[in-house]
Amino acid sequence: VIDEQHRFGVMQRHILREKGWRPDVLVMTATPIPRTLALTTYGDLDVSVIRDLPPGRTPIKTTAKPQSRRDEIYASVRGELEQGRQAYIVFPLIEESSKVDLRAATEAADTLAAEVFPAYRVALLHGRLKPDEKDHIMTEFAAGRDAVS
Repeated sequence: VIDEQHRFGVMQRHILREKGWRPDVLVMTATPIPRTLALTTYGDLDVSVIRDLPPGRTPIKTTAKPQSRRDEIYASVRGELEQGRQAYIVFPLIEESSKVDLRAATEAADTLAAEVFPAYRVALLHGRLKPDEKDHIMTEFAAGRDAVS
């Protein structure tokens, strides 16, 4: 089973497939990345879709709002925090790039901590952190505790 296949290189997938005679390979993705879409369209993959949530799972409501309504969104998040809930914000980049005009997580985390949510702890989690740092942040978030000690 290969999940988040964008994190595995071609050689790693090749090695996995060589571990047996024509092994069945299940490629999973919750967000169709270009490679998955290309393999599905042009490769020899069958498509299975899981349409139901696991039993007992609370449905998630996702909304998209334009950047011009950012203050309104932050006010909504602040209201949830005031009620003792937690929040996370996803950014498309870890660091700024001259190639695309998208907001980067590293700069946004500083702004969120200092200007938007100064009364709350803000932690930055991304794939370039050391595994133990990522584990610490995720464990603290899952437990409802501050991730920064």
